Amino acid sequence: MKWLQGLVLFFTLLSFSSFAEVAPTSATNPEPTKNDSQLNTQPPAKLEVSVELDKEADSDLTKQLVQELPLSYLKNDAFPAQTDFLYQRAESELLNVLKALGYYSPKITSQLTRQPNLTRVTFKIDLGDPVRIRKIDLEIIGDGKNLSAWRQFQKFQLTLKPKAIFTHQDYTDTVSALTNIAVNEGYMDYEFTQREFKVYPHLKAVDIYLHLDTHAPYRFGKVTFQGSKQINDAFLHRYVEFTPGDIYRQEGILTLQKGLIDSNYFGLIRVAPQYSNQQDRHIPIHVELEDSLKHRFEMGGGYGTDTGARVLFGFENRLVNQQGHNYQIDSLFGENAQNLSFNYRIPGKHPATQHWNMGLKFDATQSDTLNRSLKALSAGYSYQINPEWLIHPFISFESEDFRYTKDPSNTTQTLLFGSSVKNRWVNNETYPTAGYQHNATLRVSIDNIVSDSQFAQLELSTRKVFSLAEFWRLHLRAKTMLTLADKNQSIPASYLTLLGGENLRGYKFESIGIESDTNSIIGARNSLSGSVETDYRLTQYFGLGLFVDAGQLFDNRQTGDIKVGAGFGLRGYTPVGMAKLDIAWPVSEKAQPWRIHFSLGFDL
Repeated sequence: MKWLQGLVLFFTLLSFSSFAEVAPTSATNPEPTKNDSQLNTQPPAKLEVSVELDKEADSDLTKQLVQELPLSYLKNDAFPAQTDFLYQRAESELLNVLKALGYYSPKITSQLTRQPNLTRVTFKIDLGDPVRIRKIDLEIIGDGKNLSAWRQFQKFQLTLKPKAIFTHQDYTDTVSALTNIAVNEGYMDYEFTQREFKVYPHLKAVDIYLHLDTHAPYRFGKVTFQGSKQINDAFLHRYVEFTPGDIYRQEGILTLQKGLIDSNYFGLIRVAPQYSNQQDRHIPIHVELEDSLKHRFEMGGGYGTDTGARVLFGFENRLVNQQGHNYQIDSLFGENAQNLSFNYRIPGKHPATQHWNMGLKFDATQSDTLNRSLKALSAGYSYQINPEWLIHPFISFESEDFRYTKDPSNTTQTLLFGSSVKNRWVNNETYPTAGYQHNATLRVSIDNIVSDSQFAQLELSTRKVFSLAEFWRLHLRAKTMLTLADKNQSIPASYLTLLGGENLRGYKFESIGIESDTNSIIGARNSLSGSVETDYRLTQYFGLGLFVDAGQLFDNRQTGDIKVGAGFGLRGYTPVGMAKLDIAWPVSEKAQPWRIHFSLGFDL
């Protein structure tokens, strides 16, 4: 046992000796070396990821490939294990992206190099030839196989074309488009009996098979209205453009909803097809309505360089009776312009697109060139052929008093027959980046039938807006008025043209006309004017604009000089249109001062 005690004592002394040697080192806590300090404070290496393609490759494709790599979103190589993991996956990710773009046989060479302050990852890609569409087998069968929508889609919208580069996005978009057509046309039980594409990389070819069976269509069922206490069901059903038994089309639902919204009779409208209650493939339509307030008042004030300070007042009775009759009163009282109008509207057989209108109007303007006042009694019919086309035949009996500065007062009575046509489309009402409006009006007056004069007049105007770049627009405007009449005929001043003000900035309101035999400036029977304008939107509410206006007047006796005005201004973008504050110079007139013009309204 003595040898065992001796062994224990030996290991005890050995452990104490080891502790005594280590303890002083941990207790003294020496300063770190210079190399240790640099190692602890050195920032991680920056990470750069680049993709190099064939010389003829699109630069946008290079950017897209980099953006598709999760590795490219690392800012540095702080965690090398993470960098290596994403690097190892990158090649397969690039292959998937390139396949979706039609490149099924690319050759990819990758390299990762690390330096003290920079880690660089490079992918060199030889794209090879893309696969192209060799065959597209698109077949529609079933009850809906003869729909014109299929033919229109194949002719104008189908992006999958023989010999075109095949992309997965085009294929997906085509499948979605076919699905939407089937559903919107009432074939909700459609089925793709074959939907696939076969790629042959060695042949650089792909074959596409899309076979769709529409099956039988669903049809419209009974339409019921609920909630309105002010309008009877018979009138409400006149907004329904389809009849029970017609093939169910989404367009019919949207048309019904839009017509009810535009009527202004209702504050809440909910058109709900009852799919779960369909019987024999007939879908009933339930319309829930909440009546709007009958009366609407509008008051406001403003200022325009043509009208001066002005006050506006409006009143509308949206519902006179259960047949949907309504009327509206609008008025403007300004320093240089006053008008008051009363319009009584009677819905037609299809109230969403047709209505009769009877109106009374008083309209007056005063300028340094002309003072006039017009009283009119009119009747017309408006027919909205489709969302873009409106036709409006009319008849109007008018009495006008007018006086040019150096001429005696004149009074005319005119019975006008005519029609106007408007073609309009915009992609956004308050701030259109694309759109147009074309107007044509023909009016005729025959003497000895109440009228004091006989003339025919054609008025044409067009306006167009399109974008040159994001937030940078170009506005084009042109207008012409042509009058056919004997030179001795007296034509009301309202149907003669004076330039200046908003239609020709840089010149005073109604200051440009034709010189009469008494050396007075009078309105011209014929005119041609136009404008080129651009604006750039700096912020949500503010922008800058540049413009050039031009116009010329002519009639049977003389032709005026072409007048040009140009300038720049501020633009304010508001929910009720664009506010313009312009400084303009009369370019055609030497030594003439600049003028300020202000206006507010929609672009189209």
